[in-house]
Parts: sequence; structure tokens; C-alpha cells
Amino acid sequence: MKAKTFENLIRKVVREEIDYSLRREIKSLKEDLRDELKPTITENTTTQTEISEDTKYSLREKIMGTTPIKQHKKKNFVSDGTLNDLLNETAAGSTNTATGNAPVNMSQPFATGAPMNTNDMPEGVAKAVTRDYSSLMKAIDKKKGR
Repeated sequence: MKAKTFENLIRKVVREEIDYSLRREIKSLKEDLRDELKPTITENTTTQTEISEDTKYSLREKIMGTTPIKQHKKKNFVSDGTLNDLLNETAAGSTNTATGNAPVNMSQPFATGAPMNTNDMPEGVAKAVTRDYSSLMKAIDKKKGR
């Protein structure tokens, strides 16, 4: 047998043996990985402690207050039920207009005739509020031909 043919034969046999061994090793490694990746299910066994009724009611009173919620008679503002419910909730709630710069009587905000406090306003707004608009109104009336 020639040396070159013998060398090629040995290479072929070694390749086949290596391929066979690698396939076996890869298969066993895949099985090991599958076993490791299986999800384990653990049950949480914590117990819940019961809260006494006194504590429940005191916390509820602290959050909600002790005054009962007033049930208002529902009015039909619009035909859409969802919008009507929203408008009824708004009408039943407190708008809290007595705080900040909001006038006390919202139906007639300038009915008192008292001068407006301009101390807390920006300078441009204060000038616009306190400006004398009589000359401007006369010019508008003259332009309209009155």
C-alpha cells in the first residue's frame, strides 16, 4: 500500500471516530441542559394575618372620615348615560371655590364692586386689570357708527 493512500485512510477513520464521539457528547450535554432548564414550581406558603374589626374601622374612619356620604338625587343633564353620571358626580362634589383667588359668590363674581387686589398679580396682568378702558370703548363705538 502506498503511503499517501494509507495516510488518507487513517484520516478518514479518525474523522469518523471524532464525529461519532462528538455527537454522543453533544447529545448528553443537550439532555443535561434540558434538565437544568425545566422550571421548578414552588408554592408560597406565607400565611395572612387577620386584622381585627376595630383596626379596620379605625383605618376606614381615618381615611374616609366619620361623616356619612350624602346621596344626591340624580338629575338628567343630558341623554348620554355615562356623561350624565359624570355630571351628577361633579354636581354632588365640592368645588372648593373659597380657596385661592376665586370669588366667594361664583354666580356673580364682580357683584361687590370692590376694587380687585392686584398685589399678587404679575405686573402686566395688574396693568390690564386696572387700566381705564373708557377711551377704547368710545373709539369702538365711534368706528361702529353709534
